[in-house]
Amino acid sequence: MSDIRACTVDDIPAVARMFQKAFRDPSAAAPPALESYLRELFLEHPWRDPDTSSRVYVDTDGSVQGFIGVLPIRMSFHGQPVRAALASSLMVDNPAEHPLAGARLLRSYLAGPQDLCVSETSNAIAQGMWERVGGRSIAEYSMEWLRPLRPAGLGVALIEQRLPAAKIVRPPAAIADRVLAWMAPSLSWPAPLPPSIYTAADVDDEALIEQIPRFAAHYALRPDWDRATLAFFLRHAARKGRYGELYRRMVYGRNKTPVGCYLYYGRPRQIAFVLQVLALPEAVDAVVASLLSHAAQQRCVAVRGRTQPHLLDALLRHRCVFFQRSSTTVYTGNADLLSAIRSGDAFIIGLAGESWTRLIGEKFA
Repeated sequence: MSDIRACTVDDIPAVARMFQKAFRDPSAAAPPALESYLRELFLEHPWRDPDTSSRVYVDTDGSVQGFIGVLPIRMSFHGQPVRAALASSLMVDNPAEHPLAGARLLRSYLAGPQDLCVSETSNAIAQGMWERVGGRSIAEYSMEWLRPLRPAGLGVALIEQRLPAAKIVRPPAAIADRVLAWMAPSLSWPAPLPPSIYTAADVDDEALIEQIPRFAAHYALRPDWDRATLAFFLRHAARKGRYGELYRRMVYGRNKTPVGCYLYYGRPRQIAFVLQVLALPEAVDAVVASLLSHAAQQRCVAVRGRTQPHLLDALLRHRCVFFQRSSTTVYTGNADLLSAIRSGDAFIIGLAGESWTRLIGEKFA
């Protein structure tokens, strides 16, 4: 009889094989680096908890045919501890042969002892599974935003994702963007500059570890990080070979007081990917402007990120466009937690979700 049980180190090769097949190149074997990372992420997480562990679906012959990764999260809600768990990488090796495996894995995870279950990147299939068992999709955390900086260059970058040879037209695209900026500045999407009272600078992880909890403190529901765990997250976030270099920037107000920070990945002539934007409420607009301006200085053609409710007004003012690729879904029996999330008073994505992991954006070559 098929079974669902906690994932063990002996299951990792099978999990890596499924991950490679589902999310990478099914024609290639899973690289050792992927196996090593899956083991570190899901079995050696600093907040690991045997009661909220990752799970595997085991067929009658003993082979691992499905997996749901579970990342425990220690959170605080109005100063009280909250036990949360984030679902990641739900996959079934042969769905046609095991049509109920995904649903059984999800139900096993949701039946755990945690107060709150979250998924930051549910696709349409997973979203439907969550909603059928009482989960909810939160639109305010599910949209993505895009701010073009060089429209012609952005078009080339998008084509390159499917046709790498398109990079040959980068030079004419750069000329087109310069001409557009000269002839029709209102259509050229120039990057904004933050007000002169604000400055920004590159910082290291230690500076972020010092300030991120302070910036997150205005959320009623937020991660309850300790220094070692936040350092673990930032170390993992530093490597995403598909996205480029990680920029860590702090924004300062009067008297050089930190008022916000942002972390994003970027490389010239490509789309920058934002991991996190955090700001004191009065400085949100300036922090977003600083992010866009810095990305433009790095010759990125656009900036893309996930929406957070407290950023929406600033993103609209800075002429961002919005779309949806995956959904943030939650499941909880606590009405107060759900209310905080639906009202935007919760920090549950980015460094609080799964976007910091190398499973999103790393090559594992």
